[in-house]
Amino acid sequence: MQGESFRAGRDWLQFLLVLSVSHIAMAGFVIALLYQVGTLFGPYIDDQVAMAVLIIAAGASVVFDVRAIRTDSFAPGLHRQTSKRLAYRADLPRWIAPMIWGLDTGLMWTTFRVSATTWVVMVAALLNIAPQWSGLVFGAAFAAPLAVAVLVVRGNVTELGRPGPRRAVQTATAVTGLLPAALLAVTLVA
Repeated sequence: MQGESFRAGRDWLQFLLVLSVSHIAMAGFVIALLYQVGTLFGPYIDDQVAMAVLIIAAGASVVFDVRAIRTDSFAPGLHRQTSKRLAYRADLPRWIAPMIWGLDTGLMWTTFRVSATTWVVMVAALLNIAPQWSGLVFGAAFAAPLAVAVLVVRGNVTELGRPGPRRAVQTATAVTGLLPAALLAVTLVA
């Protein structure tokens, strides 16, 4: 993903498109699957209990995100990623590496997580609070800012994983994570 090879021509645009579509598709699949698993026990869980669990999960995600910002680290999860060398293999078509990266990050728990809100979305799907299609929205929420960031730097993606941009994303997700928790808390009280 680094260096001149993805800046040249429109390679980075094709890379971004394939990665984004793959990520959205996999995130949609994962959330729909968790939702279906949740239908096995969801009817037996009281709605207020499910909402309380989700509020606690959202609060915990904010705590993890604030900790990650302060320590210049990542959210809980597997701290691994698909090999960057995959993009430089001459024996593979150019679309293979971004597709694999998109599918891997779209699994939502298998790679570095910038924000712990990923776990909140998964819990919400498992509790049948978030609809089956919310994974598509989650995937788009990853792909759209990535696309803007890549387009602004004209394909030079070497800066995106560095602490400055990562902290901005973590701060935004921590603030955003508080909004649904506040809304759910008001709904439960009312």
